[in-house]
Amino acid sequence: MIPNIIHYIFGLDPRFGGKEFSFIHYLAVRSAAEVNKPDQIVFHYEFEPTGPWWEATRPYLTLNQIVAPRQIFGRPLDHFAHRADIVRLDVLRESGGVYLDLDVLCISPLAPLYSESMVMGVEQNIGLCNAVILAEPGAPFLGLWYERYRDFSGAQWNKHSVLVPWELSKQHPSLIRVLDEYAFFFPVHYDPMHKLLWGRSPSFKERLLTAWYDLGHLPRRDDRSRRRHLRSRHCLRSRQWFHQKLRSSYCIHLWESLWWNDYLRDLDPRKVEQADWLFWKLVKDIVPIESLPRH
Repeated sequence: MIPNIIHYIFGLDPRFGGKEFSFIHYLAVRSAAEVNKPDQIVFHYEFEPTGPWWEATRPYLTLNQIVAPRQIFGRPLDHFAHRADIVRLDVLRESGGVYLDLDVLCISPLAPLYSESMVMGVEQNIGLCNAVILAEPGAPFLGLWYERYRDFSGAQWNKHSVLVPWELSKQHPSLIRVLDEYAFFFPVHYDPMHKLLWGRSPSFKERLLTAWYDLGHLPRRDDRSRRRHLRSRHCLRSRQWFHQKLRSSYCIHLWESLWWNDYLRDLDPRKVEQADWLFWKLVKDIVPIESLPRH
């Protein structure tokens, strides 16, 4: 049984000690609190963030200061992202619950999944993304995943965080429930349909080229090609279909490292009331607008 505890990890790199917490980080935590009504939201950090949005977020959190690992099985963890990969496995193995990246917006309650031992979702054409992980304490799949870090190399950026769990899920399907790409990670950052979130529209040419490219891979008939086929279908759908599909997701990943400059950096509560974007329509369904702090 997966406990109704939410875990976040932040501030594991001394270069980013004191990094200012943003409105999008606040929204991520607030959406998790409003949608899932967790028993606890635990914030694991090495260097505490700062700023007005951090102060607005702290009342929702149980703070847990840690020292992130610098190696695993004798192999160095030089990048803070790889340290965070290990911390989330350690936390879930010990106490279980739901791990969420701080750029994940919760849309629908996760409670229907809590009877599983382990749950992850497909990142389209890539593998199983570790930005959302649900696990019971000591889940067997977590142990298998952790052991695979014996051959870890920082030169292989997402091998152990995304590709390895995908491989293990094929080898041990009874130990994990794998949800499709619409559950947690739709739309992916390179999908032209993501523009609909932000008040823009993909051009007909973008839609057509995406569908053509994806359908061209179908003769290979491997798992990745079939997932491309799904994208070729939704690239030809309407804005209304896209909104309904998002609203039925459990979460939306906002791809902070890739979307920050284009979409996320300048978001603030005033735009919730002003902009007619699908993103804000989703936010309004989750968080009472009048309750948002104004900074």
